[in-house]
Amino acid sequence: MTPRGSGAARAGRVSRTATLAAGIRAHHRRWHPDPILDDAYAVRLVSPFWRQVAHNRLLNWIVVHKLLGPFHPIHTENILRARYAEDRLEEAIAGGVRQYVILGAGLDSYALRHPELAESVRIFEVDQPGMQTLKRQRVRQVHGGLPAHVTFVAMDFEKDRLHEALEAAGLDPGAPAFFSWLGTTYYLTRPAIRDTLDSIAALAAPDSRVVLDYLLARHLIPIEGLPLADKLERLVKRLGEPMVSEFIPEELDSELARVGFAPLDRVPPDEQGRRYLRNRRDMAAPAPNFAFALYERSRAGAGT
Repeated sequence: MTPRGSGAARAGRVSRTATLAAGIRAHHRRWHPDPILDDAYAVRLVSPFWRQVAHNRLLNWIVVHKLLGPFHPIHTENILRARYAEDRLEEAIAGGVRQYVILGAGLDSYALRHPELAESVRIFEVDQPGMQTLKRQRVRQVHGGLPAHVTFVAMDFEKDRLHEALEAAGLDPGAPAFFSWLGTTYYLTRPAIRDTLDSIAALAAPDSRVVLDYLLARHLIPIEGLPLADKLERLVKRLGEPMVSEFIPEELDSELARVGFAPLDRVPPDEQGRRYLRNRRDMAAPAPNFAFALYERSRAGAGT
């Protein structure tokens, strides 16, 4: 989870759920053989506490398995959504896309894990100012400096205009881009989501793509999954980052169609497991309350 806040009060703070998401990636790489997402930098970007959680067997058992045990399906969703987005990104790069925009970047380490793209792909990491200050500090510590092909774009999704911030940062609206929007939509109001989609549309040349995850409407969650969904909502609310928006797939399709994007792929929870888990017994089934989707802007949609 990588929420972006609702207002200036959150602009300067560090997202606790973004830090937790990086901790989950660090744990997955350390303790799961053949990791689905092999994020070697996660453990170096997280706080000293989460570094200890990742490395110390006893502390890992206490925190991950006892305290966070009920949320293991959420951990799985966190890993699978990132792997799914990066798989789709690699397809886009193979097709010629040379701009990658990460909305709500948190402690994402894609740029560090793929130095071979430094000469060919421009990466824009968008996040709240407080989170980006922390990210820059951590990247300098582990990498010795900031990657030259990464541009950090600080903004508040509830207040600032994404397209203005990205254009000022150097994104070329005449060339296709790949937008990754993970762990964010459910923490934003519907107006903020629409404004962000409007901004993406203002920048997205034909063949641009958007991948995102979203909270499923409650009536789409199997009854046996409702206790987990309720626990998660209570947890993030206590962390000061409540979830406020949910969708049914058709609603989301309509929101994207409004700005000229058509669906290419929808991945509900059961499909996530079929694609990536392959009967693995070391990971919980994906959370029943989140889905992924991939959209593309056609040449006809670019005139919307």
